[in-house]
Amino acid sequence: MIFNRLFCNRGILFQNFRQHGWLGILFLLTLLFSLPLYIATEHRGGVTQQITSLFQANGETHILFAITFPVAMGIFLFRYMQSGAPSDLFHGLPLKRKHLLTVNLLSGFGMILIPIWLTTAITGWVWAVHDRMAFIFDGSEIWMWGLSMSIYSLFMFMLTVAVGMCIGQSVLQGLTVYAILLLPVVFWFIFTLHLQHYLFGYPYGDMDSYAEKMSLVLRMASIRNYPVIGAELVIYAALAILFIPLAYVLYAKRKVESATQAITFTLVKPIFRFGLMFTLVLIGGAYFTIIAPPGSTGWTIFGYVLGGIVGYIVAEMIIRKTWLIWNVRLLPKLALYGLLSGLILYVPVAEWNGYASRVPEVNDVQSIKLGGDRYTYVNGVNQKMDDHPFYSDNPEFVEAVLALHQKIINSDLPLQDPVNPNEDYDEYVYISYKLNNGKVMKRKYQIPETEFRQELMALKQLKDYKKVAYDTYKLDEDILSIGIRSTISSYRKIYIGSPDQVREFKELLKQDILDQTYEEQRSPWQSFAYAELNQESDSKDPYQPREMWNYEIKPSYDRVIGWLKENKLYDQLLVTADEIASAQFVKQEINSPGNPQWVFAQPEYIDGSLGSSKQVATKNKKMISDLLERQRSGERTEKATVYQIKLNAIRGENIYMMLKEEDLTEEMKAILSEK
Repeated sequence: MIFNRLFCNRGILFQNFRQHGWLGILFLLTLLFSLPLYIATEHRGGVTQQITSLFQANGETHILFAITFPVAMGIFLFRYMQSGAPSDLFHGLPLKRKHLLTVNLLSGFGMILIPIWLTTAITGWVWAVHDRMAFIFDGSEIWMWGLSMSIYSLFMFMLTVAVGMCIGQSVLQGLTVYAILLLPVVFWFIFTLHLQHYLFGYPYGDMDSYAEKMSLVLRMASIRNYPVIGAELVIYAALAILFIPLAYVLYAKRKVESATQAITFTLVKPIFRFGLMFTLVLIGGAYFTIIAPPGSTGWTIFGYVLGGIVGYIVAEMIIRKTWLIWNVRLLPKLALYGLLSGLILYVPVAEWNGYASRVPEVNDVQSIKLGGDRYTYVNGVNQKMDDHPFYSDNPEFVEAVLALHQKIINSDLPLQDPVNPNEDYDEYVYISYKLNNGKVMKRKYQIPETEFRQELMALKQLKDYKKVAYDTYKLDEDILSIGIRSTISSYRKIYIGSPDQVREFKELLKQDILDQTYEEQRSPWQSFAYAELNQESDSKDPYQPREMWNYEIKPSYDRVIGWLKENKLYDQLLVTADEIASAQFVKQEINSPGNPQWVFAQPEYIDGSLGSSKQVATKNKKMISDLLERQRSGERTEKATVYQIKLNAIRGENIYMMLKEEDLTEEMKAILSEK
């Protein structure tokens, strides 16, 4: 009886639903339109899609509603605390604060949970009676959606309530809630930029896929590909529960006269000042890093200082609600906060912490992987692949990686510019050490191939490297069929479906890949053809019936090419000189010192220059045959003379290619020099 009269006061409860119940009704309607109505009316031409989470069906909209309506409810239900007269009125009622808070929390819980579970029930009914939906899912996914939405929404509601106890203005309360949600992501990305800029070997980009899960705001973009997992729900549920006693404690200590103040607790003010200041420190440093010329560290430091000053001033203006903030304590406080910000920025990148110069001892290394994490799609869900097969404990491989790593550390390479990377450094080295103590040590570098050729050659000629770099492990799995397409003509393709031929082809392909020399791996010539290997897929999604893996067939793959000839398949991929009417050359001069550019076959360049005096044409079959046997891949250069070439086919598509001046035969040079 006491609980019903005090903790669940019917008068206030009814008043809350009369005054703010429209939010719950609107929440219910939006959920009904975004889930049960959507899955019942969605049509995909009779093709169904297997999904493992209801968030794969319009999930972005669900998360949007979960992070907006509960926030609005938290602001409106506790609006009385932020205004002078209503605050005096409600706190003058014959109710203790814990009673008042309880009835308002119960009102919010009802306005959130009732719409969610009504939607869940209606979705279950639609799933049970509708036998031709576009989406196929289990009944357990319906309850999982209801549980997930409940936890997300209650977290947002309780976060808004807890923040409202520390903030005295409703608008600032809402802004602070979303700032708290975005702060971990902003801090992560911008601080990562700082670490990459000043910490040699920092593995930037390694955690980008996880960063989207740090904030419910960004979950709108990732919820389809990265569905809800149990650990995520446990964290949000624990935080929502933690905010409940926190709200009671803060409400008991909150002063009535703090209504309309920006910050209601003295203890929160320095936290607010530093949080806003340090955020702008990071943003200022990142902005000037982006716009500054490469290697201009001074501009980055200027950005940090400017961001800190602006952040502190803005924080003081918000707290005091005036721009007249000057007093004798302003500069000492600014210096103190600035010193703390500087320490946070400096300590992780200081030389004395040994991060940049650390190379593990060979006896401490259990195994090594080269390259970052890999992901695969299953039923529309992006899942991280098990990386155990990509690690190697071969002593020769371990020693080769350690030797390369040690030389990188001993070299005088500059810190990598995160905004303007040195593209002359054409080798990326991404090392993951699995150590004997159970930890994983990661480093990432961009290095010039010419300076590290000996170490790279020793590493890249090992089979342990080629197995991972060229995905030869897939060649040990069952393959349904193989499609092979010519590099220079998409019309030239063959299909291998015989199990015996598939088995022979993939074995020979694997041997050719593993026998590549270092020079063959870095060959500037285009591949002869591409092989597409089709596998059965575990996915039940008809839009993803098979897994496909592409492999190059390089001119140096003697076993594969010999097998194609033996099985009379080679000629079906070959374009002969008899099929080409003529060849046209257009000279292109590249001269951009200090500004390297990519040069490759450009159809628009040669087609736009065919009417000019630079054009040279020939019908010489011997010369056309030589051209068909050599196609250079694109390359990055500052100064070069290249020839854009068009082979005009008698029937079908024309062929475009590019050769450097040194690639030309004597006969080609002769005809070009005459012109």
